[in-house]
Amino acid sequence: MKIGIFFGCTTRSTPVLFDRLKELMDRAGVEYSSHGLDLCCGAPLLLAGKIEEAKVQAEKVRKSLEGVDVVVTPCPHCYTIIKHEYREITGKDNDFEVLHITQFLKKLIDEGKIKFKSGFRKRVVYHDPCYIGRESDGIYDEPREVLKSIPGLELVPLPLEKEDATCCGGGGFVRAYLPRLSAEVAKEKIELQVLPTGAEVLTSACPFCYLNLNDGSEGKIEVEDLVSIVLKGVE
Repeated sequence: MKIGIFFGCTTRSTPVLFDRLKELMDRAGVEYSSHGLDLCCGAPLLLAGKIEEAKVQAEKVRKSLEGVDVVVTPCPHCYTIIKHEYREITGKDNDFEVLHITQFLKKLIDEGKIKFKSGFRKRVVYHDPCYIGRESDGIYDEPREVLKSIPGLELVPLPLEKEDATCCGGGGFVRAYLPRLSAEVAKEKIELQVLPTGAEVLTSACPFCYLNLNDGSEGKIEVEDLVSIVLKGVE
């Protein structure tokens, strides 16, 4: 089975996310081909209503993924666009399976390919990204199961989570076009929902969420990408 990782624009342009994902895959012994390093999934085109241009982009991405059996992506936008929207706009199914990174990590842990050593001994809250949650396939359990499998980690619930989760403020490219509003939404979520839990770390499984929540935290709470926490647990 050939694995292809579609990194996506935000992950590839954020060294801390890009490098840690590659390191974790190497530690797990995963053989994969790299994709999405110079090719966008087309989400901005779809959000702008440019359907014909998005169709062209979809075919470019599909061509770049020829021969891949399973596409793994850390970006919820890429996940939903490639898995669902490509079929909607082209009328054709993909020739490959699409997994979000949290689904793939759960599989690797279950297969014993990711083994935890040091653990991560902190109280953690998990923010549900919209584009793998209520706006997509409801991927709620896998990220939580991954976190719970890390020795010493205490997962603390948020008052609003899963299908009731509120947006980080960065979804749908709001962060790119309305950065001040985006930051205010993140700050409000952290102050009203996250800090009252007493958690030490806020995590998510979306590059947009990571960046936006990190900006909105204003240093009041540590913000970590889920992949980074898993990596720290195996080091």
